[in-house]
Amino acid sequence: MKQELPEFDKMWNYSDPAATERKFREILPAAEKSGDISYHAQLLTQVARAQGLQGRYDEAMATLNDASAVTRDDMTLAHVRNFLERGRVLNSSGDPTTAMHSFKEAWKWAESEHYWKYAIDAVHMMGIAAPTPQEQIEWNLRGIEMVAQHPEQKGWLHAPDNNLGESYAKAGDYRSALGAFEKLAAINGNDMYTMKDRARMLRFMDRVGRATEIIRPIHDRLERDGKPDGWISEEYAECLLAAGRADEAAPHFRVAYDLLKDDAWVLKNEPAKLERLRRLAGL
Repeated sequence: MKQELPEFDKMWNYSDPAATERKFREILPAAEKSGDISYHAQLLTQVARAQGLQGRYDEAMATLNDASAVTRDDMTLAHVRNFLERGRVLNSSGDPTTAMHSFKEAWKWAESEHYWKYAIDAVHMMGIAAPTPQEQIEWNLRGIEMVAQHPEQKGWLHAPDNNLGESYAKAGDYRSALGAFEKLAAINGNDMYTMKDRARMLRFMDRVGRATEIIRPIHDRLERDGKPDGWISEEYAECLLAAGRADEAAPHFRVAYDLLKDDAWVLKNEPAKLERLRRLAGL
């Protein structure tokens, strides 16, 4: 009796890519023996994604090369997913220019066969990897438009809306960024990180009182529950500092520093943030 192959996409745990990789590797032998080449190739792309999320970029590229080696020319979805994961690995490893080429290939291949989930994913990634804030804004707006055209993909709205807000912020257009985050808050039920971003934009617009009104209840609730969060503590401290209350802000900057100083993403992407937190904490 032929062994049924599992839906590996449902096995993802993005917060634990090492465990996810182990699960994928457990089903690789069955995938190889099955004769379902497209399944095998797509599974390898996800092994590569898990490796990339662990910072093992060379291994991820080698795995993607293995996937390419078994993929036939007519296996469009396997090619799409390979281009997507190559782009992610390249972008994460510090080569966004080459990553953009991979994402564009993924987008073109996916659109050609109406694989809208992956086409939107590729456009969303170009909204991250594009070289200027304005180009990022344009790609994110395109992604949002694509979701509107394909409402069955509405689960994608969170990513381009969030990235659009960040791109507007990079461009110094805080009012538009605030609008993007407010739209996102309506979608995700006032997620605390979206509310944090709303407060951040209001603070940038010198509306410190309103920013504090938003972030303080979230901060206080987490403190009461004994679950402080570095990002929330940072924004609360920044609001206090902007209000001229540096002495009150310092202990909250220290909490933020203690919680974020070992965060791999912050260490790689925002080392200046950690130095600022350390300095403002008085450490």
